[in-house]
Amino acid sequence: MRTLATQMRLRRLLRAQAEYQQRFPVEGRVAPLGAVASTRLLQLLQDVRATWSRESQGTELVALRPYVQRTFAAMQAAAAAMARPGADVTRLGAELREAGVPLVFCLRGLDDSEAPVVAELAGTALRRSA
Repeated sequence: MRTLATQMRLRRLLRAQAEYQQRFPVEGRVAPLGAVASTRLLQLLQDVRATWSRESQGTELVALRPYVQRTFAAMQAAAAAMARPGADVTRLGAELREAGVPLVFCLRGLDDSEAPVVAELAGTALRRSA
């Protein structure tokens, strides 16, 4: 399975979140920037979801899909909450990263795994040649 495009988009989202995190203390007023950050991060997450959907088609890793969907849901909740007045954008940014960073490593590990390992994780056995 190849998830390079998903990884790239996910890393782009995490970089954008880090850039907003650095801007929050500098700009002073968090509310307007929080709304902008929320909108942009949700757009980037939509790109990640679409790419994942495309790259994971036909893959038999049924057990991985719920994990990925829960991760996307957690990231979406954190990004959406940034737009609320009085939101703790530092905590929400940390929550978004805590969900997203392990997914990057998970996808990288999946890409680096040999076919027998992926088949084992999928609960299927590869045919052995004689």
